[in-house]
Amino acid sequence: MIKAFKGTSLVDFPDEIACVLFTGGCNLRCPHCYNKSLVEPEIHSQMEDIPVEAVVSEIERRKGFITGCVITGGEPTIHGKELINTLRKIRATEIKIKLDTNGMLPDVVKQCISENLVDYIALDVKASPEVYPQFGGSWENLEETLNAIRDSGINYEIRITAVPVFITPTTLELIGERIKPVKTVAIQKFVGRNTLEPSFEEIAPYPPDEMKKLAEIMEKYAEKVLIR
Repeated sequence: MIKAFKGTSLVDFPDEIACVLFTGGCNLRCPHCYNKSLVEPEIHSQMEDIPVEAVVSEIERRKGFITGCVITGGEPTIHGKELINTLRKIRATEIKIKLDTNGMLPDVVKQCISENLVDYIALDVKASPEVYPQFGGSWENLEETLNAIRDSGINYEIRITAVPVFITPTTLELIGERIKPVKTVAIQKFVGRNTLEPSFEEIAPYPPDEMKKLAEIMEKYAEKVLIR
C-alpha cells in the first residue's frame, strides 16, 4: 500500500511538522493529476511496498521532531481495511494524523472518524458536480463524505486545485452553493507538470490576481479561505 515515504514536511499538515506516506492507486482518473506514478497501475504496481512496521519504527525514531503524519496518494481510502489497520498502528505512536482523500469512499472515511484514527482531513473537490462522471467519480459520494466530516466536528479543509479547464468563477459559485457552509477552503495553484493527460501540461495556471478573485468568491461559503 505504502509506495513512498517523506521524512519531513512543513506544508502538508497545518501547524504540524509531519512525515508523509504516499499510497499507490486511485479510483479517479483526473487528467490534471500530477501524481502519475501513484495513479497509473503499470507504474505503481512495479514499486515495492514499504512495510508499515518500518514506517512506524521511523515515526517512533523521529518523534519529538515531527508532530504529525500525513496519509496521501493516489487515494488512500481504496485500501480499505489495510488503511484502517495502518492508521491503528500509527495512532499507537500518539502522533497526529492527517488524511487526504477525494471522498469517493465515504464508508471508509466514516470508519476512520468513528475509530478516532485521524485528527485532520483534507477533502479534494475536483470540479463542479456534472464533471465528476468524466473522472469516474460521484458527486453524491463526495457530499456524503463532506457531511460525515462536517457532522463529526473533526478539523478539516476543502482543497480546490484551480485548473482553468474545470475551475472558473462560475463553477466555483456552483461548488460553493453545494458545499456550504464549510470551515476552510484552500485554493491551490495548478502545476501542469507530469500530468496524467499530457495535454494538460500546456495549460497555464491562473496568475496571482486571478487566484485572489477565485478566493474572494469562496469567502461567501467558507469561514476561512487560503491561497496556496
